[in-house]
Amino acid sequence: MPSFDSARDRFRLGPAHLGVLGCFYEGRPVSADLINARDELQAAGLINGDDAVIPELAGLADALAEPVVLVHIEITGGEGISNHGAVIGNDACYVYEGWPGEPESEYVRTDLSTLVWSLARAVGLRQSDAKLPAATTITTTVGVMDAGFVALAAANTDDVEETTERLRVALAAEGGLADPELMVFTHLLLQLNGNWRMTAAWNNREGRGIDIRGITVLDCGPLGYWLRERPAEPITPGAVTPGSELRLVFSETLRVYELITELLPGLDQLPAPAGR
Repeated sequence: MPSFDSARDRFRLGPAHLGVLGCFYEGRPVSADLINARDELQAAGLINGDDAVIPELAGLADALAEPVVLVHIEITGGEGISNHGAVIGNDACYVYEGWPGEPESEYVRTDLSTLVWSLARAVGLRQSDAKLPAATTITTTVGVMDAGFVALAAANTDDVEETTERLRVALAAEGGLADPELMVFTHLLLQLNGNWRMTAAWNNREGRGIDIRGITVLDCGPLGYWLRERPAEPITPGAVTPGSELRLVFSETLRVYELITELLPGLDQLPAPAGR
């Protein structure tokens, strides 16, 4: 069910509720598949009987209808995939966070000055005590990493030594890796908490389409953060094959924070306001 926390100016909304707001914005009737979602919005007091949103929701509705910048985060972890991000409108900025297996996301209004911090919090970025590894760059193929995941799934997770050896053998069998890279990569996959992709998109200044930037980072727990330089984001469907180059680069927390900052466009990269 959708809900509103007036004390913190935050909302819980699912895709169907956003679809209802889209119908309102476009001035068309709510489609049959969204009637239940509209009724839920009414029951929560977020829209009235005339299908008008309450003033508190207007800022989010406007930002969603006419976004200046969209940021999408896809996090893959042990509980599955969750989606998060931010929507920046002309007059308001909201960060949203999902929960694995839950359809609704929590939208919280934030200041642009704290947006990078909010995005960093959404991906769980934290100070890492990881020491400089024996190899700071791992270069192999996507197929080798996939073979590693297959080996992990088949291993006896109660026996750490056996799991480590199976993984090491599987990675070595695919070819191309030797110590110290093989050792480091083996332990990266063993310690992998999850990985996240962050993508920012906006209409470009020249009016010739959409500019997109993205990064993918592996959170390897005590072994720190690893930026996936190859395949480079953004990735188009079908562009990555088992033979595609995979390059991971050890990145300290401050560098990851900088990478998040660099995703966002400057004012000179956004369309000029009307009349300028």
